[in-house]
Amino acid sequence: MTFAVCINCGATKRRPIDKCAKCGFKPQSDEEKAKSLMLSTAYEINGDYRGKTTEELKAIAADIQMGRKYEFDAGEVQSVIAYAKQVMAIPARRLIIDGLKWIGPPVAILVIVYLLLFMKK
Repeated sequence: MTFAVCINCGATKRRPIDKCAKCGFKPQSDEEKAKSLMLSTAYEINGDYRGKTTEELKAIAADIQMGRKYEFDAGEVQSVIAYAKQVMAIPARRLIIDGLKWIGPPVAILVIVYLLLFMKK
């Protein structure tokens, strides 16, 4: 389960881009979304986990709740934004083709097994 910290008030929430139940803040800009992702257990790029541990996130949340601002690395924020834009630019057709490459073989095997079992009757 994902664990995230509100970058505005430090409350915890389920997903980074969710509206905060405590202060009502919802990340809107690319920078806010990137920062919110960075303060969550969902912070992963190309299958490589880049985030903090849940314990570290809880400590950061406590600091934010006490009024201490979390200092984000500007370069890292820009890197997350660039990666997100790159992912969003992937054409739908490519996603469908890649999905079929992954789903097609297992479905074909299931159909063959089903036919073999059905044909034996």
